[in-house]
Amino acid sequence: MSPLGIDETLLRIVSLGTLAGALVLCGFVLARLGEDEDSLAAGLRERFVFGIPWGTAIVMLLVYATYYFVQGGGKAGGPIVVGFRSWSLWYPESILFSSFTHANKSHLIGNLFGTLAFAPIAEYAWRHYPENRDHERPGDWWDNPYARIALFVLAVFLVGLLGAVIVPGPVIGFSGVVFAFAGFALVTFPITTVLAILGVQVVRLVYRSVTDPWVVAVSREQFVRPWWADVAIQGHLFGLLVGVLLAAVFLQYHDRSANIRRVFFAALIFAVSKSLQYVNWPLGNERYVLFQAIGTAAVLVLALLIAVAVLDEERMFIPQIDLRVQTAGAGVLLSLVFALAVLGIPYNLVAVDGGQEVENGIEVRDYTVTYAESVPDGYASSLTLPFYQGPSVNVSGVIVASDERNVWERRIPAGELASRGSATVVLGDATWRETVRIQRTTWRVTGGNSTYKIFGQHDDNDPRQLFVSEPAIARPVINGTRVAVQPAENFYNVAVIENESVLGFEQIPPSGENVTVAEIRFERHEKKLIAVYERTEVEIGRFER
Repeated sequence: MSPLGIDETLLRIVSLGTLAGALVLCGFVLARLGEDEDSLAAGLRERFVFGIPWGTAIVMLLVYATYYFVQGGGKAGGPIVVGFRSWSLWYPESILFSSFTHANKSHLIGNLFGTLAFAPIAEYAWRHYPENRDHERPGDWWDNPYARIALFVLAVFLVGLLGAVIVPGPVIGFSGVVFAFAGFALVTFPITTVLAILGVQVVRLVYRSVTDPWVVAVSREQFVRPWWADVAIQGHLFGLLVGVLLAAVFLQYHDRSANIRRVFFAALIFAVSKSLQYVNWPLGNERYVLFQAIGTAAVLVLALLIAVAVLDEERMFIPQIDLRVQTAGAGVLLSLVFALAVLGIPYNLVAVDGGQEVENGIEVRDYTVTYAESVPDGYASSLTLPFYQGPSVNVSGVIVASDERNVWERRIPAGELASRGSATVVLGDATWRETVRIQRTTWRVTGGNSTYKIFGQHDDNDPRQLFVSEPAIARPVINGTRVAVQPAENFYNVAVIENESVLGFEQIPPSGENVTVAEIRFERHEKKLIAVYERTEVEIGRFER
């Protein structure tokens, strides 16, 4: 039964039937009452083989297949992520795959929607059939429509590979290429691109409605990181700049011009809608700073530079050296790409070593999985150059490291593990896959403190203890003493403390049993620990698994 008390199958049929009826009604009315019914189809057939953007379709299929067949996205535990980030030029497999793999299903779906929105516009400008083609005489090989489709797909691969090489940081995802599609599209067809930004929201809505006809939301406590802290702005910026520069060359080659105002507003709308203004910096231990004013100024200037870079006029910027405004704008954009490369390539060449925190970890082939708190980020702090020192950032959580692959990643934040209680770390690459199960047990004592232990289990091996926290002291005072819960080898102990001296301790008993420490009886009622002294009963803590 559904939450509304209606048969779930019936509710699904009614929900999807209503949605399908609305879509059919809209399509029918627009087809019957709309004008120039054949203009869109004719325009597509003029540029595409059978009117279909085959390059876009092939790219989307390959990205989808990579997620499910190479990363194992449909398997228990989710996709392999650690092995496919662009960690280092010394780890070629990650460089090859990083731009075409994803962190999770929502990441994949988001980039596929972005590809669906912008890639067909870029491919429409590129065309399968070249302009002014001669149907009777064969042209050069690059005029062949199937060759042009192949060139489109090849260009997508090369842009993704270039981004993995020069963009600093362990980036993963197809979004850099999606931004390149968008950069090319907003220069060649700015108004169409703005409509695509809006239209893809409707497509997303329909998709969500089909996959989840109804959603039950429950209020609950959970770990939430600022969403903008996970956005790889450097990868997005690279893709956008490359797409714009390629479009500028394309327009020059075809002797076409762009409307500066249209391009400016299209670029600004796109940059803001895709969160390029969220310039941020990690401060360590789940603290981040967001430079809102600087970010807003940056997207305004970026949109202006994009518009100027495609300005097809003879306006001079510095007449004395015959420097045109367009050339100056394109030069600034190109210099930004070079700046990313100047920082990114050295970063991607630095060797990363696991620190002392991985010495007691679980080894899975060349990977090591462990848990640590307030340790320096081994990747972020590894870069040391005469003109740049890597940021000093401390992190806490589940850590995955591999000297062989130049990998060091805080895979699961400490706060997220505390909220979820358990998690699965998937390790491997394109040839193998294994998992490590991480479990946290916690006693949360009265007053808000907690003590906990972290365990890791690889396959069917016995769980290994990875981390033990400090004891937690409850707030209540009983007979002039305080009560602490402390981790022990087998489980947890309850201890009675007076003036920083331990009067005694015992292992916390199973549910339904009790122990006595320093004249205080401690009773276990399922997950609760109750202290009883004379006629006083106080809850000391609650167990969380």
